[in-house]
Amino acid sequence: MTAPRCPLHPEASLSPVTEADDRFWGIEGHFAYRRCPECATWVLSPRPAPEEMGRYYAGYYTGAHLEHGRREAGRGMDDLRAKSVMQDLARLGITPKGKVLDVGCGLAGFAARLRDRAGVAVQGVDFNPRCAEFAAEAHDLKVDTGELAEQGYPDGAFDGVTSWHCLEHTYEPRAELAEIARITAPGGWVVVEVPTVSPLGALFKGRWLFLQPPTHLYHFSPKALAALMAQAGLRPLRVSRPWVPTELAGSVLMALGVRRFMPGVVFGEGWRAKAWGALMLALMPLDLVVTGILAAFKRGGVVRIIAQRE
Repeated sequence: MTAPRCPLHPEASLSPVTEADDRFWGIEGHFAYRRCPECATWVLSPRPAPEEMGRYYAGYYTGAHLEHGRREAGRGMDDLRAKSVMQDLARLGITPKGKVLDVGCGLAGFAARLRDRAGVAVQGVDFNPRCAEFAAEAHDLKVDTGELAEQGYPDGAFDGVTSWHCLEHTYEPRAELAEIARITAPGGWVVVEVPTVSPLGALFKGRWLFLQPPTHLYHFSPKALAALMAQAGLRPLRVSRPWVPTELAGSVLMALGVRRFMPGVVFGEGWRAKAWGALMLALMPLDLVVTGILAAFKRGGVVRIIAQRE
């Protein structure tokens, strides 16, 4: 275990904010987050060393997860996200073109939908080799395996780079953003989206759906993320808090006792999973209203920044 600092204010003395178990995947362990007094970023501290983290990712891209990806096949959230980012870029007068890289692409549903909607050449990179196999099979899309810094992409190789819910998993977010800036062509665009502490996060704390310790090492505040991107040479053009449903419903389920949200509710079978799934569905009308209001007031649990390489 190591005790990290806030990436933006490494000299700041962090204060305890919450403790939590892993209720997202249900892997054994107890963890703590501390808050930076300067920028309000939450930092997992202490945190497992990189060589200890493998077991906490063991549930990613299992058979059930891959089957869910095949059923979705780039529909649902992936398509909504592709449509949303194209609308955001259009508001800034940016038309996607050339080559685009999706960092931490997962099963590559978003990358495939962006390719189809924008007509651009898209590829992905992800640490899990199952993602490359799935993307080739399901989307006819190339995905490189490993960390971004290991790929050795040329300077300015991509006209656009996206990173969806990936930066909070990285041990060195400054270095990750610097690498993203390096491989983006001058004048090119970058989209980074991560979870951020919302009023629901402050309310549910250790039972907040988006907390997800220990794989979420940071929960950046919007101003902290914008500052880190600017320091990397990525000039923020638009900061938004897009509407992402399920934040309330999932947090309520965790508060009521769900300890394995993904394998037990999303991918689960049997009467218990069906019961939790039915309750989640029953909560969704309220969730849609509450998360919609939070998004309207720019207080939702996700922050998205569109930036330009200087």
